[in-house]
Amino acid sequence: MDAIFIFILIVITQTLVTKNVSKRFKILSENYVWTMFAVHCILTATYITYAFITTSDAFGYFARSSRAEDWLSLWGTSTTFIDFVGWPFTHLIGLSFISTMFIFSYFGYLAILFFYIAARENVSLQPVWKKYTPVELVFLLPNLHFWSASFGKGSVILLGLGMFCLGLSRFNRRYFTMLAGGFIVYLVRPHILFAVVISVMLSAMLTSKGIKWYLRWIIFAVSMVLIIYIGQDVAKFTSVEDFDVLNSEFISNRAAELSKSTSGINIQNYSLPMKMFTFWFRPLFFDGLGMMGLIVSFENLFYLFMFWVVVYNGFKNWKNWNGYFRICLFIFLLGSLALAQVTGNLGIAIRQKAQLMPFFFIIYFKSLQFRQSISKTKIAGYAK
Repeated sequence: MDAIFIFILIVITQTLVTKNVSKRFKILSENYVWTMFAVHCILTATYITYAFITTSDAFGYFARSSRAEDWLSLWGTSTTFIDFVGWPFTHLIGLSFISTMFIFSYFGYLAILFFYIAARENVSLQPVWKKYTPVELVFLLPNLHFWSASFGKGSVILLGLGMFCLGLSRFNRRYFTMLAGGFIVYLVRPHILFAVVISVMLSAMLTSKGIKWYLRWIIFAVSMVLIIYIGQDVAKFTSVEDFDVLNSEFISNRAAELSKSTSGINIQNYSLPMKMFTFWFRPLFFDGLGMMGLIVSFENLFYLFMFWVVVYNGFKNWKNWNGYFRICLFIFLLGSLALAQVTGNLGIAIRQKAQLMPFFFIIYFKSLQFRQSISKTKIAGYAK
């Protein structure tokens, strides 16, 4: 019964969120926000069914957090932090497993909404179907909604990344949102925040437009301090004393463990380029991973097309990219590199890449904007 009450509460919350978003941010319409919410609800129900069939990690988080007597004893990074976030729902209030899944799924939905708002703020694309631009259509893709619908790291770190991306979009006004999002990312996966900080630093150094010279050096100095601080946790995670994390014995062992954790294709011994390709674009139709693999293959085929647009239209206009898009690119690349090293098999890769694909989407939208601008110029030339 509590699941019905929680769902109604989420719908009420969603009503307030939709009204607030429509007043404060640039979106297509309230109807689209509700459409995205409906898609997320459908895929949440699908994921819960999938969780019961496959015995998802969500059951482990639920069991640990509900049994713990002392909330503060759960404070920490990585898995422990997810137990900490779940404790008020599972132990203090005593919600059921499904109710807790609903709550964490809504965290994932909010993350997707934040990424969508950030994309709308930074790109302007022509509609391709009714009033929908590619931004609206891409954020309805199922993989992102499916893997952010669980009680686990996926929904929480995506929320942190979404907050960071939204805050970064207008960092002079939303610095608290950006910092809070970064802190959440740090608590879930310190090595991903490490990649994020390096991405910001690289972009600040490579961007000459839109950022004053003294701000670039401030960003560089703050980034270096954070790198040193976060690097201690990254070193603990990788069991190394320097930053050569790619050769970490811990990462090798962790990848070996994950290769056995779920069904899928073992990618532990792949070369780095093949690991990255596999992480981004597989499974494809030849991998034969059943019905789910077939569905994901269609989406991955679209990702390959998006990648071609980024390479062909985006990189050719690199000089016209501002710092925001360069940061998104570096987060996608460095974050993928970090996650691909501990991805033991293809099944793990499918769900982990969902945390980084929104950054790729934003890069794709910018590349598509260049493409549409060129097309409009050509049409105007023919008209003359």
